[in-house]
Amino acid sequence: MGKIDLHIHSHYSMDGEYSVLDLFKKAEEAGLSLAAIADHDNIEAARQVNTYRTYSNIKWIPAIECTCSYNDKELHVLGYGIDPYFSWFDDLYARVKKAQRDVLKMRLDALNKLLELNLTLADFEIFYDKYVMSPKFIAKYILSNPNAINNKLLKPYISGSYQSPSNTLFIQHTMAYGKEAYVKCDLPSLNTIIEQIHLAGGLAVLSHPGNTVKEDTSLLNELVHLGLDGIEAYSSYHSEFQNVFYVEYALRRKLLITCGSDFYGSSKRFIKMGNTHCPMSEEEMIEGFKRKGLNI
Repeated sequence: MGKIDLHIHSHYSMDGEYSVLDLFKKAEEAGLSLAAIADHDNIEAARQVNTYRTYSNIKWIPAIECTCSYNDKELHVLGYGIDPYFSWFDDLYARVKKAQRDVLKMRLDALNKLLELNLTLADFEIFYDKYVMSPKFIAKYILSNPNAINNKLLKPYISGSYQSPSNTLFIQHTMAYGKEAYVKCDLPSLNTIIEQIHLAGGLAVLSHPGNTVKEDTSLLNELVHLGLDGIEAYSSYHSEFQNVFYVEYALRRKLLITCGSDFYGSSKRFIKMGNTHCPMSEEEMIEGFKRKGLNI
């Protein structure tokens, strides 16, 4: 039985290391039989997958991972089986990039106060064209600075006092909703993302919910009522308990169950392509998509 991994990132995502064709090769080496490259708010990889997938022994699904907000909480939603030439996706990346840049100064001011830093907009200007000024990028910039180790407030994230990945924990402790350096960002709403994925012919699946929803059944119910088609129940970030929780929830609500590693490459060495702890076969996964109206 081949492995399934429906959450892989190419170099079109920040920290992504490999091109689409390189990922095709690596997926074959990993023994995948069903796969998807889902970059953050960037449709280019999906277009390349659409072009090259007939030459691969693996069944590839065109996909994207969209950043959105719901009640001030940032969520990620995977779009599977989308038309990669749906015009709305061309504007998504530019909108998210602008929204994150617009609040950069407020985030830096809050982090300076919270962590005794001296960050300025000038520090980030050289990165504007190439990267999105997201909390993820800010965390990477701060923690990769050689002087960070001298800051007692940053040292635990660098020396390993906190569990990996340190960047993710840094964000959760500082810039996440409800934390001191949280700044509301004008991201697309969850409603909009779900609507546009559906208009593009795809299915909307909540990404790694253990990182965002944290087994909050009430919140899950709200999200499902807005039109989510499925949940990434199996994730490399999830504990065994979380896998079971989200599988059982999805079965009760008749939602699509998917799995994904969130593979980037060397930037997340602890994540291996295909290691999703998913026991489902390719046939079972494909049948789940079919029940939701998507032939892949």
